Amino acid sequence: MNTIAEKIHVIERLSSDPVETSQLLDKVIYFLTEKDRKKLAGFREKLAALEQKYGMNTAEFQQRFDAGELGDAPQWLDWDGYAALAASLEAKLAATEAGRG
Repeated sequence: MNTIAEKIHVIERLSSDPVETSQLLDKVIYFLTEKDRKKLAGFREKLAALEQKYGMNTAEFQQRFDAGELGDAPQWLDWDGYAALAASLEAKLAATEAGRG
């Protein structure tokens, strides 16, 4: 049993009630979504700390970093990475919400 589809079919076979199966899958989706929300909150906290420390918001930082104005010091690479990870999670969560809506 390797694929996700196979596992879902096992759940469907074990549960005689489609509503129960749907509720179970909703709980899994909720758990995974909340895990990503917590990760995103952590990245946002890191971004806020960097914004406070360096006196610019992330959008301004990214514009200046991408233009080469800031160089490649480790803190700038970290900031760029946190921003990218946050943006990726935001897109993932938005797509998840749109798909469930």
